Amino acid sequence: MSCHSSKSRSLVGCRDFASLQRTSSTVGLTTLELLIALLFVLGIMGSAIVAFVALQRHSTEVKARLDAMSEARHALFMLSQDLSQAQFGPATATPKNMFMGANSPSAHGNRKDDDGDGKIDEEVFDGKDDDNDWQSQDDKHALITSVLRERPQGYGFPDIGDSHVDEDTRFGQAQLRFRIPAETTGSVAEIYYHITTFDGEPNVLVREKTTSGVTEIGPVAFNVLSFSALFWDSNAPAGPTRTWLTSWDSTVMDESSQLVLPVSVALEVTIYAGSKKLSTLPPNSPLETVRLTTVVNVEAALNDAKYRRNSLP
Repeated sequence: MSCHSSKSRSLVGCRDFASLQRTSSTVGLTTLELLIALLFVLGIMGSAIVAFVALQRHSTEVKARLDAMSEARHALFMLSQDLSQAQFGPATATPKNMFMGANSPSAHGNRKDDDGDGKIDEEVFDGKDDDNDWQSQDDKHALITSVLRERPQGYGFPDIGDSHVDEDTRFGQAQLRFRIPAETTGSVAEIYYHITTFDGEPNVLVREKTTSGVTEIGPVAFNVLSFSALFWDSNAPAGPTRTWLTSWDSTVMDESSQLVLPVSVALEVTIYAGSKKLSTLPPNSPLETVRLTTVVNVEAALNDAKYRRNSLP
């Protein structure tokens, strides 16, 4: 009924009815705005939760990778310190010289195409071009002067440090045993590095140190999937035949004519870097890993007259 249909209707009544219409309209609009605002807030909260979960997952993955990097660096640091001190003799020991290393390559690596050539785990850590993709431009033996190159013995053929050499390697389990000076003046300690189970934890690189018949065992790195070592064959003639060896045994070498310690040892350590526990992963699944390599010089061998005589190509 319209307010204008009857003149008997009071002006006050018409104003009240119009006011009621405006109030109802205002209340309805406010409720709609609240619903829209609520949906908007819920959308923001949902996006924020998704972003938080993704950020937390990424943070966990980054932390796992940083932890793996720290483990690998510590392992190479310990190995480098010990290997640089490896020594000849002493003459009273049996055997007189002790430097033994051996590698046991696995059937697989991290199951990833690390070098982008469409193949998986096609190499072993041996300082060679196992998959035949090395080219002359991959040679990284830098020219220091007009006639001197960095590590000249490896110039002109595949070698550690070159592109397309040992970039997609299978895992290995090396064992290293050698002697270093002990803390007590005049005595020696036997050092033994290998991967084993330590305190219930598998895949631990441990260091065993034996001095005067007493052995101390300590962990060097955890979640170690691979540990490999190579030994520079300075006894071979210069050229491609003077290369890295996958094993070394000083006890069967002729000390009168051969250098019974390797001049350099190349090391490779691969640590599991996934955020999930390794034992929970499905069989044959790709593995997140951190892989570090280095080359350590054995100071006693570098200073030996046999090396100085045969060091230049």
